[in-house]
Amino acid sequence: MTDPAQLSPLRRIVFVSLPFTFAYLLSELFRNVNAVLEPRLTAEFQLEPATMGMMTSAFLGALAGSQLFVGQALDRFGPKRVLVVTLFLAVVASALFAGAQTAHMLVLARFMIGLGLSACWTGAYKANTLWWPRERLPLVNAITIAAAGLGSLAVTSPTEWLLRQIGWREIFLGLAGVTATIALIIAAVVPPQTRERAAPAIPEPAVKGLRGVLTHPAFLTIAPASALCQGAWVAYQGLWAGVWLRDAIDLQSTAAASILMALSLAVILGQFGFGLLADRIARTDRHLFHLTFALTLGFVLCQFAVAGAGASLQPILWAGYGLFTAGPILAYALLVRLLPDAVSGRAIAMLNLGAVLTGFLMQGGIGAGIEALVRLGWSISSAHVAFIVLIAGLQAIALAWMALHQGRALGLDKVR
Repeated sequence: MTDPAQLSPLRRIVFVSLPFTFAYLLSELFRNVNAVLEPRLTAEFQLEPATMGMMTSAFLGALAGSQLFVGQALDRFGPKRVLVVTLFLAVVASALFAGAQTAHMLVLARFMIGLGLSACWTGAYKANTLWWPRERLPLVNAITIAAAGLGSLAVTSPTEWLLRQIGWREIFLGLAGVTATIALIIAAVVPPQTRERAAPAIPEPAVKGLRGVLTHPAFLTIAPASALCQGAWVAYQGLWAGVWLRDAIDLQSTAAASILMALSLAVILGQFGFGLLADRIARTDRHLFHLTFALTLGFVLCQFAVAGAGASLQPILWAGYGLFTAGPILAYALLVRLLPDAVSGRAIAMLNLGAVLTGFLMQGGIGAGIEALVRLGWSISSAHVAFIVLIAGLQAIALAWMALHQGRALGLDKVR
């Protein structure tokens, strides 16, 4: 065991935070890479939109289905051991994806990649919890989110340029090598498990606490809007934004990749900037609630604007979309304030699970829905518009619910 107090902040950054942040960055890269690869994969494998959506969403399906198990493994074995094992599964899966000869192989490999990277997000946060003082966690977590966003940035214009130099199969073989390298770095440089704050498997009485979280007014008020917005963010940044720009707006792949890069950069700036703003001005639960609501409303309005705007406004609107993703993410901090410490971890896990499940359903469902509308005679552009408006409309309803139940969320007793 290693006491965190024995390591200077610089050593904690170099030997703990950076390795796990690189793993988180890698998962963001894998999650979003299909937004740029879609034209090549569609042409080579003759993929229908529904198949493309299912293949891309397989990553999220694996992520959602594994979260409860991953959480318990991280608590029992620690992030170092869990990530080393799971990342090597991702190495095998990435090589399998590179060698795929059928659409079914793509789906299977994508699912396995999701399993292999399922501990990256929670592993990074678990490592921060173990190695940093509690009062520094908001800042450390904000930096982790912003740094990991570079993975999304890497799969825009840089990947589009790389695709012109080498094929997509070579890219995935390279990613397999990068993944193996990160796993070996974590195994080699991360110090032995720090003092154990985690317990073994959750005991039976904790089930009541989980039920209490799911039925608590704060969770019921905040979770619908946050999950719907995060799900849309995952589905569109990971695939459908690029398809929308190429098929509905009729932009060239290079122009679309540039807009996706602006979106990814805006996500990084928004998460970090609005995270610092929340730390400065959201001193009370009510202030944080209002800031979360306002930023989430901006996210919803950007989607309505995207659906109705022409090509010239798409870059600035997608950048705004990225900036306002900070709203749904602030919901995590808001829930932690409104629920007691004893159940805060489960509250975060349940909110994350809802977001991933929503993203999984949207990423696959949008493709099937667009395909169905086109068969009914709709144009590809109008089919895309219909789904953007539908999703934004559902988010608006959830936001209205959030506004109507603000008093209950902020005023009732905490979960016991």
